Amino acid sequence: MDKFDSKILRLLIQNARITGADIARKINLSLPAVTERLRKLGRSGIIDSYTIRVNREKLSLHLMAFINIWIDHTKNTNVKDQITAIDEVLECHHVAGDYDLLLKVLVSDTAALENLLVNKIKAIKGITRTSTTIILRSYKEEINSKAF
Repeated sequence: MDKFDSKILRLLIQNARITGADIARKINLSLPAVTERLRKLGRSGIIDSYTIRVNREKLSLHLMAFINIWIDHTKNTNVKDQITAIDEVLECHHVAGDYDLLLKVLVSDTAALENLLVNKIKAIKGITRTSTTIILRSYKEEINSKAF
């Protein structure tokens, strides 16, 4: 990966729908050169997928929270599979520290958060404890790093 590939990736991170012609114009390469670089970035796995960012407020998804989960591993071995199957869970991370999993969840309101916690997450056998932090405002939230 060279400086042109890095420039291409940065442009795609800003706008996944940018055209090859626009990329070529912005980084001073020919369209065929950009097209070939995009193919190579895809084949190598550096570009995993193209995605969009939705406006959560317009979809009435007003409440984001982080949930820490403690697991008794002797009671259930597929907690991760059950957690990741829940639609409201945006991210699920296995972490080092006091708890086992860190979830990022998105729901419409506090009633929906309560329902998620009580009827979906805490209902999973093996989950012994949760701790929830409600996000009041996000100042920076990126899908990908630009540090390359």
